[in-house]
Amino acid sequence: MRLLLALSTAVALAGCGPIQSTAALIDADVAVEAARAAGAPQSSPYEFTGAEAYLQKAREVSGRAQYETATRFAARARTPPIDAPIATSTATFSLGAHSA
Repeated sequence: MRLLLALSTAVALAGCGPIQSTAALIDADVAVEAARAAGAPQSSPYEFTGAEAYLQKAREVSGRAQYETATRFAARARTPPIDAPIATSTATFSLGAHSA
């Protein structure tokens, strides 16, 4: 009975990696596309290019069944595009306030 329980738990946990990495890839893709729509390629080109590179690497390692690594790369891809437009608009606002 314990063997059956351990085996079913192992099978259930084995399915989590692909599911988590796929969800992370989708979230990162949505974040990168939202940043693109918000003008991040022009306002924050370095951060945006880095985010695209992390997303591409996440897709690459996910294709090789390295799901934990794919999840980490997807998380790194997601962070800069979200922060970049906010940082840029804040910098623009503070620059405008200083020059006035």
